[in-house]
Amino acid sequence: MDPVTADVPRMKTIREYVEARILSLDDLKGALQLAMRLEFATIPPYLCAQWSVQNDPDRTEGVLHRIVSQEMGHFALAGNLLAAVGGRPSIAHADFLPSYPLSELPGGIPQELPVDLKPLRREQLAVFMQIEYPEFPPIALQAELPPATIGAFYDTIIATFQAVKPDIDQDAHAVELPATNPIRTVADAIDTIDRIKSEGEGTQGSPEEPSGDGGGHAHYYLFKELYVQKRLVKVGEKWSFSGSPVTLPDVYDFGSSQARPNPSAEFNRTLKQLLIDLETCWTNGAPPNVAAMFRLQMIGRDLIKRGIRPEFRWDDGSA
Repeated sequence: MDPVTADVPRMKTIREYVEARILSLDDLKGALQLAMRLEFATIPPYLCAQWSVQNDPDRTEGVLHRIVSQEMGHFALAGNLLAAVGGRPSIAHADFLPSYPLSELPGGIPQELPVDLKPLRREQLAVFMQIEYPEFPPIALQAELPPATIGAFYDTIIATFQAVKPDIDQDAHAVELPATNPIRTVADAIDTIDRIKSEGEGTQGSPEEPSGDGGGHAHYYLFKELYVQKRLVKVGEKWSFSGSPVTLPDVYDFGSSQARPNPSAEFNRTLKQLLIDLETCWTNGAPPNVAAMFRLQMIGRDLIKRGIRPEFRWDDGSA
């Protein structure tokens, strides 16, 4: 039987969380569940771009793999934060999966360029830069109101941990992967949120990650290197896209399929099981199903090579 979710109150927008400034414990849990949705929403588009790579003279797939791995880590870390403050990550249901194309990201962040599942081409890189843009000009507020950005959303979560100092469950289950860790203290929580922010957009005045897997540029700048086809380099005290040229790879073209039986059925079943298994990591401490992650990748790559777009939909049993 599929996991059944209890009645869940309407999810607040990023604007609503930011306006509150300091969150109640219940709102902190809601904000962390939203953070899980927000981080997950980027993964299918990035994966489809990665899987579409064919000839790859400048090892672009490795760049995409690193970004996807970090986004998966951010998603898992948001879940670990939620479990640590007594919440229950809820991902094993159809409503958790975004329906692409997205005109706004979870939390009500409008996207001028729709976020869709497409091959890695220059126009898709523009979408990815939009998602990761520092300070997030595609904001969640009307133009006449002060901006409520994703950065401000994470800052609100940090401020809540600093002010409220919620009890941290030392026995909370966590998804433990090479790039993730359990949350044992309020300081752990704050460091984790800072990491999620900086790996996506860098730090103020610098494109570099301050920590993590050996440094390197944050996601926005990695995508922009591919978009402008020039490496980002530091000349004196200034950064500029004036380094060595970057050649975009050849890619497999793909699109949605109306064939029956559904060629994405096995992919959707594997995704569903993966989400079910991940949720149990937080509920009973089961280890992550790494084999299912590799299986999803194998099936997704095969679909794309055949010109078929992986659906990233919850399997409802129909073919």
